[in-house]
Amino acid sequence: MQTRRNNYLFAPMFSFSPEKVTLYTEVSVNKRGTDRFYNANELRSILAKEKGIEKPKKAIIKKFHNFEISDNAYRTLQKKISWLYYLSKSRYIKTHSGKEIYNFKMGFLTLTLPSKQVHSTAYITKNYFNQFITEIKKVTKMQNYVWRLEFQQNRNVHYHLVTDTYIDYHTAQKIWNRIINKDGYVDVYSKKFMGMNLSQYYSYITQQAVRYNKNIDNNDYYTFQNVAKRYAIQRKNKFSQPNSVDLKSVSNGKKISFYISKYFGKKSKNNAECNELDNEENSFSLRLWFCSRSLSKLDAIRHYIDEINWSPANLLEKGDAVKYVVHRYCTVIYFEFSKLINTTKKLFAILLKRYSLTQGYLPAT
Repeated sequence: MQTRRNNYLFAPMFSFSPEKVTLYTEVSVNKRGTDRFYNANELRSILAKEKGIEKPKKAIIKKFHNFEISDNAYRTLQKKISWLYYLSKSRYIKTHSGKEIYNFKMGFLTLTLPSKQVHSTAYITKNYFNQFITEIKKVTKMQNYVWRLEFQQNRNVHYHLVTDTYIDYHTAQKIWNRIINKDGYVDVYSKKFMGMNLSQYYSYITQQAVRYNKNIDNNDYYTFQNVAKRYAIQRKNKFSQPNSVDLKSVSNGKKISFYISKYFGKKSKNNAECNELDNEENSFSLRLWFCSRSLSKLDAIRHYIDEINWSPANLLEKGDAVKYVVHRYCTVIYFEFSKLINTTKKLFAILLKRYSLTQGYLPAT
């Protein structure tokens, strides 16, 4: 309930997003001679104009990111992925190979280079990755997505893409391999492995698995028989379609948390230093992450408590996996959407969908 003390108006508010509710108080001041109350920023601007001391806006000095994503950017990236997940429609998918995926909500796509990187990351992003995004949009009608650039332990760049649109693995693989082979990345890969016999190929595959801390014991993928089958198929095709694409589907909240931390984490154990070809001169304006315009419009939903007939705090007290963090000027309530009681879940879902529609957001179908 709003309260007034002298020339100050205190209005309880809350902001809401798919993973947290923030409770705080907006303080407004009555300017003498008027009936209106102004918040702190509005009042400072009015007083500055009246005194003729309005300061010009300072020019923003952009610093080189040095291929490190900032804390603020990482939090924003997490928020966009959370919006993407909670607005995604769960649906049944049957792939071109006949595989059935139940409750598909999002896909995580990783694009890598099959041979040593010999161009700057800025060049690869502009000429390969951007073209891939353009082509995959045309093929799949993809509209909602987030991507991030990282480096592998071998210092090759790779890209993580998450979207609510289903992307067929073989389609993505063919498009990506065709694009990167404009400068011969697939040809180098093909020449290398066509020169190996089965024994050499098996030794190479298992050594690489150990190098990247993969468990090969009791793993059918690394048995000699299965490696031999893949070798025969690849050799028949002259190793023209390297496994430069990895695709995983997401169907629940636990998976989304895992993939955010593993593939979009600020400090991933697999995120090595940038390539030796990269420097400030050729990478100053290079984006490290990006989201679609549809997601960029989505922010926290803000309301005055007086405008609603229910209490966010009371609703969340009834749910599991709810965490309260009390700060000096606000209280943040983190929650796991799937574990909320049904009445709270339905109410929050209505808020999310209603807000997204006002922003013109349309989930994939």
